[in-house]
Amino acid sequence: MKRKKRYIKGQVFYINDNLLTNYSKPHRRVVVVNNDPTNAHVMRIMGLHDENGSLRKNLVPIEKYNFMTKPSGVERKIYKTTRRGNPIQTRYMRKANARLNKWDMAKIKHPYNKK
Repeated sequence: MKRKKRYIKGQVFYINDNLLTNYSKPHRRVVVVNNDPTNAHVMRIMGLHDENGSLRKNLVPIEKYNFMTKPSGVERKIYKTTRRGNPIQTRYMRKANARLNKWDMAKIKHPYNKK
């Protein structure tokens, strides 16, 4: 009997931000947007407002969950590899026991489409 494939789309993980960008923020929350654990595509979760209190641009707002301390949004950029060019693997990321619901996943599924 074939083993059931794990469903990881919408799962939230913690990573160090310097894997994806030049910034070094520990415990950056990311959401996985595909179902491949060895070659995951992720989007960063960031606060809706920056340090100055102004609203960030190009964020898809998502509802407040118990793992977030403030209302947040998902960055429109999809990261498919690390900065060094390696695939992103979920086994090296720390799990947050949370998953985005289907309505918020529908918002970020096609982030460049205006609704």
